[in-house]
Amino acid sequence: MTMTDHERDAIYTALCKTMTRLGEPATPLFLARFALLAAERLGDAGVAQQLIADAADGLTPEQA
Repeated sequence: MTMTDHERDAIYTALCKTMTRLGEPATPLFLARFALLAAERLGDAGVAQQLIADAADGLTPEQA
């Protein structure tokens, strides 16, 4: 099942608002917890590993 652009935008907005509410120091932990919860819900370790690689593709340590 593919998300619509509207659904994707709503999720992005919710992530941004939550990170703003939690504050910058808590953001890395929040994102890590979110990623682990999402990977568990996904239920496929191989797909989760590929998503990790895809998310890191093109980023440099300065951007992370």
